[in-house]
Amino acid sequence: MNKIILFIVLSTLISCGKQSKESKDAADQQATKQDTTPATPIDKYYPIPMDTKFASRLSKKESKSIFTRRRENQLGISNPVYQVYSYNDESGEYFLLLTDHMKAVNEEKDTLYDNIYAVYVTKKNNQFKKRSTVQDEIDNDWETSIGFWNKYSELSDLDNDGLVDPILVYGTRGQNAYKDGRVKIMVYYRGKRMSIKHQNSEIEDGRLTKINKNFYGLPTQIQEAVKEKMRQMVTNKHAIFSAEWEKKMANRAIRLEGK
Repeated sequence: MNKIILFIVLSTLISCGKQSKESKDAADQQATKQDTTPATPIDKYYPIPMDTKFASRLSKKESKSIFTRRRENQLGISNPVYQVYSYNDESGEYFLLLTDHMKAVNEEKDTLYDNIYAVYVTKKNNQFKKRSTVQDEIDNDWETSIGFWNKYSELSDLDNDGLVDPILVYGTRGQNAYKDGRVKIMVYYRGKRMSIKHQNSEIEDGRLTKINKNFYGLPTQIQEAVKEKMRQMVTNKHAIFSAEWEKKMANRAIRLEGK
């Protein structure tokens, strides 16, 4: 009888162990499958999220009527303008123009761009003046394309003070797509610009995020809005930040690197 009971116990343990291993293997396979799924390409024509109380996107006809070729030249624009936004708040009337320069179309039929240029313009008494510019280009040694990431940008009054707090984001793709590209997040607050610069890498020691110390002086609502965009980048596999980056930022770190 004792031998029979022992046999039943051993059989049960072996069966449970086998099922546990099979479940773990299945989970590992699923995790591996998820990890290898490529990031969805960012659509450059995606509209910037905005508070329509303050901002709007201009049609091509509206853009051309306001920003003629002559006016574009005056603003230092040489690339084709593909999107224009306007916003009005208690401080005045503004425009944001986005441009890029096409480099080539690769074998996968992806359009690649080698430089970007954006300009914030103020309008007062029917006079247009350049307020701020953003320009960058790819590193030809290892980057393949660059573009504005409208998906993560925003035109809203984030701290409810009656002024729009623009967030503009752009990034690059490297030899391994987004996994080794760069990301730059720019926050405009009361005439000042604060930036977060990030280098993606699959290698832990290759990741580096530099945060302007003045970022932590921004209203909490704006800081949280930026962190939420960073979380979305991680979820969408457009960014790989160092481990516990949120905890480090809560401690006002200005460098996030390594693990």
